[in-house]
Amino acid sequence: MVQIEICRSNGQWSRFTAFYTANRTRIIPNYRVDLAVRDVKNYMKQGRGAILVNEAGEVIGNGCFTLGQQEDGFGDPSIAVLGNSYFEEEYRQTKTFVRGLQVLAEQIADANPDVREVRIPAQAENDYTNRLYRKLAEKHHSYESDYGTCHVYSTPFREFAAFCDRFR
Repeated sequence: MVQIEICRSNGQWSRFTAFYTANRTRIIPNYRVDLAVRDVKNYMKQGRGAILVNEAGEVIGNGCFTLGQQEDGFGDPSIAVLGNSYFEEEYRQTKTFVRGLQVLAEQIADANPDVREVRIPAQAENDYTNRLYRKLAEKHHSYESDYGTCHVYSTPFREFAAFCDRFR
């Protein structure tokens, strides 16, 4: 059984960071270590993160978000931005992924009960994530980033939470 641990301690954040940086190029090709560490710092200071741990105690996934957007200095905490999440291959397309989304929705609401919108960035070249996010949200805009061209999907928080709750 997979356990989801919200990162609260230095030990949990260390495990999150180790897993995140080790899998960074699976998340985004050519994702530099300095950018990955900067992103983890933003999740720690401006949002939350979680690790998924298997029966053997190994980290097999992560999830995260920020309140506010990096490009505006995290000035609007009513917008939650989902971070780069990653699951080991064998845990994809399982209830573990859906449960991870549910926990993210719960954590967003806990972090800011007044959140009104969820934004989900995706690398333009990643067909899989763009197809997935189109099921959850509408394309809001595209921009050039340190990671290349990104599409940003947007949905009202209540619709995101309702989507996640459909699978309970």
